[in-house]
Amino acid sequence: MKRLGLVLVLPFLACGYQLAGTGPAVPAGARTIGIQLFHSHVRETGLEVHLRRAIEDEFRRRGTLRVVSPDEADLVLSGDIRRFTDVPVAFSATDEAVQYQTVMQIGMRLVERSSGRIVHETKVLQESQDFGAETGVVITSSPRFQRGTIDGRDLANLTNVQIGEARRDAAATELLDTLARDVYEQAMEGF
Repeated sequence: MKRLGLVLVLPFLACGYQLAGTGPAVPAGARTIGIQLFHSHVRETGLEVHLRRAIEDEFRRRGTLRVVSPDEADLVLSGDIRRFTDVPVAFSATDEAVQYQTVMQIGMRLVERSSGRIVHETKVLQESQDFGAETGVVITSSPRFQRGTIDGRDLANLTNVQIGEARRDAAATELLDTLARDVYEQAMEGF
């Protein structure tokens, strides 16, 4: 029976499959990681703090490395926020934007603190998230709407700007979570 298990696993190992967090990017002795604030090149204030929290949460959730202060860590993750913008992608018959796409672009680097060796570097990592901007296009039964803080009964009392900002904030939060997952996968699995 043991031979059968080994025979089934060997083809996957030969094809490059491996357990998460054991890829070539992670040095064998690494047990801790520190995440520095990403240097921001955008006008959005506080974005670097929210990104660091999302990345720390992702590492804690996955549990491969313990998150500690960067000056105590085996590995240090740093980077920069290069782009954060909202682009209109859909318009009404009167040329009013009804759908936007928030785009965020970062670069990242994982360094072994003791030697200064770059373990992994991703020059450009980009994600996007769509959100509606006008009350007339709100679908109150959608899962994204129901997860938010806006009650369908309150829509008539809110301006398009208020609704658009609430949706933009929700989209930005989802975008940060997605980027945090991407950063984890890039840093830990090297893809």
